[in-house]
Amino acid sequence: MNKKLITLISALFTTVYVSFAQQTTESPYSFYGVGERNFNGIAEESAMGGIGVYADSTRINMQNPASLSHLKFTAFSAGFTMQSKNIVTNETKIGTKSSAFDYFTLGFPILENFGVSFGLVPYSSVGYKLKHTTSETVNQFEGKGNVNQFFLSSGVKIFGGFSLGASFRYNFGTIDMTDLLQQKDVQFYTQEFSKSRLKGGAFNLGLYYEETLKHRLRLYTSLVYTPQSKLSSENQRNISTLGYVTGNNRRSAPQLAIRETRALDLEALGLKNTSLTLPTQIEFGLGLGEHQKWFTGIEYTYANTKAFSNPFLTTTNVSYTDGYKIALGGFWIPNYNSYSSYWKRVTYRIGLRYENTGIVLNNQNINDFGTSFGLSLPVKGFSNLTLVGEYGIRGTTSANLVKENYFNLKIGFTLNDKWFQRTKYQ
Repeated sequence: MNKKLITLISALFTTVYVSFAQQTTESPYSFYGVGERNFNGIAEESAMGGIGVYADSTRINMQNPASLSHLKFTAFSAGFTMQSKNIVTNETKIGTKSSAFDYFTLGFPILENFGVSFGLVPYSSVGYKLKHTTSETVNQFEGKGNVNQFFLSSGVKIFGGFSLGASFRYNFGTIDMTDLLQQKDVQFYTQEFSKSRLKGGAFNLGLYYEETLKHRLRLYTSLVYTPQSKLSSENQRNISTLGYVTGNNRRSAPQLAIRETRALDLEALGLKNTSLTLPTQIEFGLGLGEHQKWFTGIEYTYANTKAFSNPFLTTTNVSYTDGYKIALGGFWIPNYNSYSSYWKRVTYRIGLRYENTGIVLNNQNINDFGTSFGLSLPVKGFSNLTLVGEYGIRGTTSANLVKENYFNLKIGFTLNDKWFQRTKYQ
């Protein structure tokens, strides 16, 4: 493999790993569950509403491991997102910006009809700052952190157009939460700081079927099953008293500082080590298209989010119900082999999705609707560079809740090479 390509992959792996440790979202809804769930697919799939029905010989499908049986070239892929968001309530409107790496993955065929891949993706992200004021108190809430996921997947064609695959996933990360209470006519503040270190394994199984029909049409079918899994959580919680202090420079403004801290005995409360339940998930997709010309597909995802639980954190206004997502998308290539026009070789992608997240606040379901458009640009020395624009709305201002209007700009690229190939000439 090209030494420059290996160097690039190594540098990007280091950058991605460091970036995954940073706060990558600004959403009040990331307070719930284990944070805001991230899309675990590549940019091309995101541009098509998030569907993972299509298997490509040059790109890694991270959603269905069975599709790796179609991989013909070594593929290295990475993605990045920049997000602009307006958070709207009945009383105010706040603009935020954030950015993060989306995925890092490397896949290659070991034998004919047998491929493997591994990589790193963010499973969920926490990032919020909230404030609640009454005539007697002021409460401020802040949280940050990530749950990241390392995965190792393989897929093999078993017979005919059927392929079977499996993926092992290891989740790990840290979530910090700070609650600050200020009471009227009380000099000092009370702060509660909680930290959870999370880790745990999971796996999923995939089935993929592709069949050539009449008139050069192809049928694509995808099924992925992710059973319920557990995350172990090692917890700590401190209660502190804060007050304003003046620095050596008398002209400087007073700073809020910790005066006294007490660690809670979580062992005695049975909360030192707890377990979080991650729900069962089933994804089924169906697609139709013409090879290297066009494709359209639909995908339905069911998630048993009603089973989620986190004994360490309790809230009074939230409940969970089973969630689901419906996505529709596709692509079109005017002329894959065109020599006269570059834009005829570009892949144009579009998608639509609707999701019930399974979170119920103040008896209101929190839903997420999004639409997307993308361009996959052939680049010399690359497989492609993909640009995606996604606009979405999450939540509602009903029942004193929050609506998020967001725009994501996603950038993804794929490098291809040929491994395990014997040199013909010296």
